[in-house]
Amino acid sequence: MLRPRQIYRPDNIDSIDAAGYCRDPVVFLHEVHQLVGGKLDDFHVAFREQWRPLVERDGSARLLWFWDHGHGTGPSYQAVSITAVQDWTAWGRVVDALTESAAGRAWYRDVAPLRSAVTGKLLLSVPWSPLKDVDVTRAGGQSGTPALYLHDTGWPFAGRLDDYVEALGRVFHPQTQRSQMIAIEACWRTCPGTGREDEVVLLQRILDWEAFARLLAGGESTRQRGGWMEEGLKYRDRWESKLLRTAPWSPRP
Repeated sequence: MLRPRQIYRPDNIDSIDAAGYCRDPVVFLHEVHQLVGGKLDDFHVAFREQWRPLVERDGSARLLWFWDHGHGTGPSYQAVSITAVQDWTAWGRVVDALTESAAGRAWYRDVAPLRSAVTGKLLLSVPWSPLKDVDVTRAGGQSGTPALYLHDTGWPFAGRLDDYVEALGRVFHPQTQRSQMIAIEACWRTCPGTGREDEVVLLQRILDWEAFARLLAGGESTRQRGGWMEEGLKYRDRWESKLLRTAPWSPRP
């Protein structure tokens, strides 16, 4: 669906077509699943064989990642999933499929013994995010080899969301590119009305586990002049990190 240029992010030329109209953004559904103890494997099967085909059936949404929360690094029996949805119109079709179809009702009935709670929010890519556009029409495969990710959620000071996002792109992103310990896969902000408004989600794939382990053991000096640990405190002093491991069947490793 197209809308007049001035309505959606006119400063982002990547979202403007040749006719001067802005394309609707890809919407990312982020869900945290709290599972019943001992039901992790059953939930994997149900999510893969029921939920995923239901959401992807008309080719306007695509599951990107499915992770388990690493044991010993946070809450027990927790999984995280991120799904790309083509646009807001497609999101309406996803909601209809989940709530109005017989397959959707069967999913909620069958998953009830496996999952005690789910928390979802919709995310939009920030301008500098490496991941913005996703071809949801392409069928996803499976990664095969699990990978480790650092999933950070940051809460900037009131009124500093845009400044925080800009600083992440200006300072933190280049810092990760130089160190090559982690690679930023995506950076999102929460869509208003679907969660905390001043919230940023940063997804980072761990490339060098030995270097990351040394960071965990020794910490990072806040005295690094001009580094992110110093610069970031201008915009926020609260964040939460999760260590996630992709499922073998996750479309993206």
